[in-house]
Amino acid sequence: MEHLDKKIVSLLHTVTSENAENKPSLTEDGALSHAHDKEPFGQTLQTFMQLEGESLVFAQRYLVDERISITMPKSFRDMPIDEQLLKYPSHHRPDFIFTNEAGTINLTFKHTESPLQIEELEDFTDEMAQVVKQTQKLTEWFGHEVLEVGENRIGYCEFMTPVWNARMYNLSFFTVLEGRALMCAFNCTEEEIVSWKPVARSMLLTLKIEPERKESNSYDIN
Repeated sequence: MEHLDKKIVSLLHTVTSENAENKPSLTEDGALSHAHDKEPFGQTLQTFMQLEGESLVFAQRYLVDERISITMPKSFRDMPIDEQLLKYPSHHRPDFIFTNEAGTINLTFKHTESPLQIEELEDFTDEMAQVVKQTQKLTEWFGHEVLEVGENRIGYCEFMTPVWNARMYNLSFFTVLEGRALMCAFNCTEEEIVSWKPVARSMLLTLKIEPERKESNSYDIN
């Protein structure tokens, strides 16, 4: 596939196959033919939310030398390296891995070396969808699309994968940063999908490419 090098495919497999159960994937005649719903993709993310009995505060966080920002729960922590090695054993693991206290909800980011232009994003998204369907043991396919988010374009693939005796919800999304592919991913357990699927979508919509800062005006944002 023209835009997908081995590192991107390996990264995709790493962030979506954590504890994957070894069982046959469904065919296009099964759940993979599930049509993407036409409801609005996401809603405005509230600053304060009550999810599954937990009070969450959402705040903007800057990553990749402050070149991107995204809104996520303030309680999400940087995953320690020992946990990273267990959950993401591939050396193509993401650059940034955030998780909840229980480690059941994960949000990852990697600025790859793979060249990508914004006008190529639609083809890139189609190729990503094809790779997911060919390499992952899917139990349900929600859809893939390129969204216009402000001045930015973001592609995504949304699907379910088996994990032991349960399933995992995956939202992989990607855009262009400095002429290279920025790969992002959210996943949570099936038990958390009712609460977290709409939140994951809304977080995706907060992803922004920040303008380059001049050296004289640079400052840290906590």
